[in-house]
Amino acid sequence: MVADAVCGRGHRSRIVRVETLAQSATMDANYSITAGLFSAFLKCPMKAHLIAIGEPAPGTHFIDIEASISSVYKAAVKRQSPIAAEVAEFPDFRERLRSLDDDAITHYFDCDTAVYDFTPPRHRPGGQRRQELSPSGTFVPLLLLPWDKPGLSDSLLVCFGALALSQVTGILADTGMVIYGDGHHRKNVKIGDYAVRTRQIIDAIRVTCHSSEPPPLVLNRHCAVCDFQPRCRGLAVGRDDLSLLSAMTGKERAKCNAKGIFTVAQLSYGYRPRRRKHSRPDAENSKTSGKRTTPITRNDHKLKALAIKKNQIHVVGAPSLKFDGTPTFLDVEGMPDTDFYYLIGLRFESGGQPVERSFWADGLDRERTIWDSCLRELKAIGNAQVVSYGAYETRFLKQMKARYILKPDDMEFVDQLIGKSINLVGCLYGKIYFPTFSNSLKEVGRYLDFEWNWPQASGAAALSLRRAWELGVNDGLKRDLIGYNMDDCRAAAKVADALVRLCGSGASGLEAVDVGSLEVGFQRTFGKFESALPEFAKINDAAYWDYQRSKVYARTDKAIRRAVRESESRRKNTTVEKEVTVRDAPSKCPKCGAMRLWTYHRDKSHIVYDLKFTRRGIKRWAVRYHYNMHRCSECRAEMTIYSQDSQYGPNLRAFVAYLLIELRLSFQKVTEHVSSLFDVALPSSSAHEIKSHIAEKYLPTYHTPPDLKRPTGPCRRDKGGRKRRRPLRLGVYELNDRCLRACGIA
Repeated sequence: MVADAVCGRGHRSRIVRVETLAQSATMDANYSITAGLFSAFLKCPMKAHLIAIGEPAPGTHFIDIEASISSVYKAAVKRQSPIAAEVAEFPDFRERLRSLDDDAITHYFDCDTAVYDFTPPRHRPGGQRRQELSPSGTFVPLLLLPWDKPGLSDSLLVCFGALALSQVTGILADTGMVIYGDGHHRKNVKIGDYAVRTRQIIDAIRVTCHSSEPPPLVLNRHCAVCDFQPRCRGLAVGRDDLSLLSAMTGKERAKCNAKGIFTVAQLSYGYRPRRRKHSRPDAENSKTSGKRTTPITRNDHKLKALAIKKNQIHVVGAPSLKFDGTPTFLDVEGMPDTDFYYLIGLRFESGGQPVERSFWADGLDRERTIWDSCLRELKAIGNAQVVSYGAYETRFLKQMKARYILKPDDMEFVDQLIGKSINLVGCLYGKIYFPTFSNSLKEVGRYLDFEWNWPQASGAAALSLRRAWELGVNDGLKRDLIGYNMDDCRAAAKVADALVRLCGSGASGLEAVDVGSLEVGFQRTFGKFESALPEFAKINDAAYWDYQRSKVYARTDKAIRRAVRESESRRKNTTVEKEVTVRDAPSKCPKCGAMRLWTYHRDKSHIVYDLKFTRRGIKRWAVRYHYNMHRCSECRAEMTIYSQDSQYGPNLRAFVAYLLIELRLSFQKVTEHVSSLFDVALPSSSAHEIKSHIAEKYLPTYHTPPDLKRPTGPCRRDKGGRKRRRPLRLGVYELNDRCLRACGIA
């Protein structure tokens, strides 16, 4: 099919279109998936879902470019490669399979036309044939890739073609092949290395694309070269989705979602200005703090969200931007898969008028030519200072210096350019927050009212245009790329002018907010304490002083640190009411039965905290048990006659259960109650264990039938002299009466 496609600034080019992804994916979508749908899912599940349900894209610019690149490259490879000339597509492959009579011939299959059927027929042509061939197999899935560096997605697509081919032939190929680049290089792909992962992806596609509910909308890097980008971005902006913040990773979004934060506006409410760290005047000369004089600059997503919500530029601290020479804005375009720079753009002012220069290389052999021309132009400027938006241009200067031999004067000049260069992204990262979803040049430039002549302007889209121009799709694409490159230089100059105004002391003409002027909320966790009576405020301040004394000031003041240490040591040296020494030793080893044992650890101790009930009340009763550890001479097993059942005695455990069950106190209140009354450190976890232990202990009593006679205690005489047996109370109930009597209630 032949159609006119619009590329760049309204230029029309004649492009040969093959079957588009949307058309191929809708073929039997309920029971099969195509290679186009598989490739789309690897890039974005939402895109694959939209293609599967047949929703048309707002435009077909990138689909047309990709289709034209693929068709032109396949035609070129088939003319020059004998293997590619024999490649069969999926619809024709089934017909060709019926006429195969020689198993020694290798047949190649185009993976781009593969269709995987979820419900394949029981009998297919050639499905019962056996393969007695070399490891490469008779049927080889082949992928023709126009790019010079195949990736993981290409290997997965080859494996997908092998699985689709096995449904036709009944044989899963051992290896596949990728022919890529201008040199028509070959790469073998082992199907077994990717088969498991490919099947998992196929199952995920079946669940995602054939479901009535679409997958979660998450914007990613593929959006820059996707025709569904206006549709998805419009929905994300309407929902105020967190994926609009491109600097936020998926893990960070998941943490925010776990906290109930799903929108940018919700994220903005979590921003709190950081405390200013007061550094010592001699911090730079200090040996201990000299390494921490320069604070680490971090990008705050919450402050970015706040800038977007208020639609104001937020400035942190006092950023500075000054030019020591003639600002020369440099923008470079390259092909990362071949490490080739093909376009250099310069913009500077001379005599108050802007001067623009572009240097274009048709091929790799012309890269040295445009580099020399660019170097001469930079020298002619005089005191040139390179200004770029990002570190890509600085790496370009370093690679050109290392790649090509230069004169000593040129080497020194390039070193000066690198040393004096300014990266605008580094000037605004973590310091100046524009009300844009990212710090990309396109978003910041559009916020400053700069527009690109190419509506789909992006670095990823420029790669497709360059590759299409190299394959001869359209000669007018060169003009579009040069215009796009120069627009980047103009946008960088626009951003630099805005940064200079923001960093200056005068009025910037922009709606900017100094973060230091924002009202800083109370730095404590629960905010400032507001009391109805002034006495309560004094009590709260005193409590905060105690916290500072034990937690904060102990790190700085030696006297306070010593006092806190002594108080902690007194707390550790617990006094006990009784000392018990266990001198018995085991008669033999319980593990191997050996009789020869020796004492290897003497005077180990264990404190058991309990309560003692008297006629006057309740008091703490702590007993320290001393015992020895023994070791077997044969099996080296360690043992002791003393059994450490629990750190808390039975009365204390019953009292804790009484507080939990009868008084219905919380675990935190029980621990505070026991600590304040008896000076016993009882963690909340120990209180929970005590409750569980008592529940297990009295579980048989709970299941005892009520008609059984309760156990009775000793026989006593009443006032009339008659003998009566007192009912025996168990557990908490016995403690209940004891506590009531001790308190004078019963």
